[in-house]
Amino acid sequence: MGGGIKLFDPPRGESILKERVEGIESYIVTLRWEGADDTVQLELIRHLSPITIERFYRSLPIRSMVVSSGELIYISAPIETRSEKTRNSMRKGHVAYSISKKMLLIALSDIRLSEPINPMGKVISGMELIRGLRTGMNVELVRS
Repeated sequence: MGGGIKLFDPPRGESILKERVEGIESYIVTLRWEGADDTVQLELIRHLSPITIERFYRSLPIRSMVVSSGELIYISAPIETRSEKTRNSMRKGHVAYSISKKMLLIALSDIRLSEPINPMGKVISGMELIRGLRTGMNVELVRS
């Protein structure tokens, strides 16, 4: 059988996007705000908290206000979810979801928390910009 059509190739002109969507491992989300020179990119890694990440991603875009505690940036993101693979600590640049506060968290330094959080991913670009966020600033999270 030489030169025939390969059984597993998609038909000509058919996109392989369907396969990529079904097997997607992470999402890229952009964090932006007025006055910033650039944007921040977050990678949400599905296997860390699959239900939380799916619900969060489907709820985008989210416009919210920032709360800064010095070690953490909190961004209100009210989604309904449950505990998944919870942790009580975060490393600098990691992203998580607080179920009790209904907020996305971004760690500015390694930190131990008093509550369990669902891990979600990490900052992949623009970490230096996040330090400029102050309590009361308005931000937007959008799909990249």
